[in-house]
Amino acid sequence: MKRLLLIGLLITSSVGVFAQCAQTLRLARATYEQGRLHEIESQLQGCLESPERGGFSKQDKQLRVEALKILCMSYIYLEEPQKADNTMLKLKQADPYYRPNEAVDPAEFVALYKSFREEPVYRIGARLGVNFSRPNVSELITVIELAEDSEYKEQAAFQFGAVIDVPVTLFQQKDKWTLHGELLFQQRRFGINQKEAVLDPFTGESRVNQFEGAESQIAISLPVTLEYKFLNTKFNPYIAVGISTDYLANSKLTAERKKEGEPGVPERGEHLERTKLNLSGLAAVGIKWPTGPGFIVLEVRYAHGLNNMSTPETAYANQSLALDYGYADSVFKLSSLSVAGSFVFNKHNPKKLTSRK
Repeated sequence: MKRLLLIGLLITSSVGVFAQCAQTLRLARATYEQGRLHEIESQLQGCLESPERGGFSKQDKQLRVEALKILCMSYIYLEEPQKADNTMLKLKQADPYYRPNEAVDPAEFVALYKSFREEPVYRIGARLGVNFSRPNVSELITVIELAEDSEYKEQAAFQFGAVIDVPVTLFQQKDKWTLHGELLFQQRRFGINQKEAVLDPFTGESRVNQFEGAESQIAISLPVTLEYKFLNTKFNPYIAVGISTDYLANSKLTAERKKEGEPGVPERGEHLERTKLNLSGLAAVGIKWPTGPGFIVLEVRYAHGLNNMSTPETAYANQSLALDYGYADSVFKLSSLSVAGSFVFNKHNPKKLTSRK
């Protein structure tokens, strides 16, 4: 019972404070319209304190912003620029997405607003997507003579991680360019199907032996791209180019050899020797849809491997694959196509802009 009474008392007190500050704001509006500007500071002082000290609550953000706006305009007309600057800074900290109405608000107030940084200093968020990888073979190395329909196949894998965006000004364009970075955990997969036409020495008939494998890689990636927003629309379409540095943590090949008309070699997993540090060139296209405190981002990205992940010296390093499965490691670079979505939160740090002469 005592607990319920205490809760009721707190609720009643909060409602009372809200009603008091709302009434104070109405009084400040009337005082401003009557031109008694010197009185506004003392009227609003208590309600502009922290919520713990009796000011507007966090839920009353719009009322706090309106109170700060009235106080800021009073300082402008009282010719107190330092106080006007400090109040505008508090207003932008209270609501980074506040924008003055240039058709209604005083020109002096709009000019002061524009003298402060409006855009976020950076954005952070998370990314999730799928990728499809395929080797670009530069030197084919085999144990057996391959049939023409041997091939590599793309396979789907997942990726996730953290992202950061930093708006930059290039070529005197303020809101067009963004430096984008990520820290990604990536799984990459591709399939291998090698066929060998052999002649049966007893019957003289041709039969087909097959090597079927799936290579799975785990990599930690650091992609960095420069984005350019080429249209000012609701969805903010952009293109991007950059480079990714990848650390290959693990590479495993699941292999099976099938022989027509006789027992094959059962499926087994084998670890492979791969270049640990790899570079890829990146090209991407995407959209950024503003919503709430940030952006929903959808992107399609192509990554083109710039260095070989294997070498001729390691082609037969795994002797089990060569002897049991008839497979040798070709020299290749790995490229992939990914489709990913992310959400980034705006991080503002309002400050007075300094004019450059």
